[in-house]
Amino acid sequence: MDSAKLKELLRNYLKGKSSVSENKAVDDWYEILEGDDPVSLDDAKAEKIRAEMWLAISTELSPKAVPIKKLHYNWLRVAASFLLFGAIGFLIWTKSNPVPLPGNISSAEITYTYITSKSGERKLITLPDGSRLTLNSASSIRFQNNFTKARNVQIIDGEVFFDVKHDKSHPFIIKSGALTTQVLGTAFNIRAYDALDKMSVGVTRGKVSVAVEGKPAHFLTKGRQLVFQKRGSHISLSPFNANTLSWQQGYLLLNDASFEEMAVLMNKNYGVQISAPERSVKSKHFTASINTSMPYMQALEVITAIHHLKIKERRETIEIRK
Repeated sequence: MDSAKLKELLRNYLKGKSSVSENKAVDDWYEILEGDDPVSLDDAKAEKIRAEMWLAISTELSPKAVPIKKLHYNWLRVAASFLLFGAIGFLIWTKSNPVPLPGNISSAEITYTYITSKSGERKLITLPDGSRLTLNSASSIRFQNNFTKARNVQIIDGEVFFDVKHDKSHPFIIKSGALTTQVLGTAFNIRAYDALDKMSVGVTRGKVSVAVEGKPAHFLTKGRQLVFQKRGSHISLSPFNANTLSWQQGYLLLNDASFEEMAVLMNKNYGVQISAPERSVKSKHFTASINTSMPYMQALEVITAIHHLKIKERRETIEIRK
């Protein structure tokens, strides 16, 4: 039955002009609707249905309305019928305009688990499929609980090393800002700090696909990395430095790091805020390997001594000066 005939049937039903068989058909549809989960409509369709519902209901509430008991019954018929029409119309619309969801799971069925590591903490977790993730200090992720349908993980903030269990039937997909990394089974590192302009994906085993929104995917093999700069959406490919993974052994590696990067990583590892009032200090780059078991002031002394800089503690921040 097309939508025009369905709408005509419902209007006749509301006016009491439908036949016994038509009444039964509508009632049967309503019984089916009662057992279904609520549906979500797009704004335009929902607004149209609300307007039609209100028009029908306001008519029933006019001075010419029948006594209260009958009014209540008719109000329920009006609301149920128009909701039924909207639900059927929505089903017809979605069949012609399907919206893909990961693993063909409806959004109502998707649930997530959130994992967060504290400042100075590295956390190892095992996902439902057997894949192992190591979170760097002050990092947070969420993953889809139902891994039988789709293996989806999102890096909310921070750095994570992935050792993914091979499953050719279910690709492993990681969303980190503008980057989407997809694998079947491999090992790789993703740095995706929200506060930093630079993001990276480095591969230690196997092969991964990395796609930036609106750009073709890049395929990385062992020993290669992709670096993405948010400002300007610039992508570069280069060899992956395995020393980058020294954070898993409790080291903070600064490899020609900008002041911004150094300050963010110190904050993630020690929870301290670092600032530089002088532009000449902010423009410097830092190289050092710090054992994060040492106190933060000692770590800063190592970093600043290389560049002959001074440290000044303030109430809420630590300033680095010439």
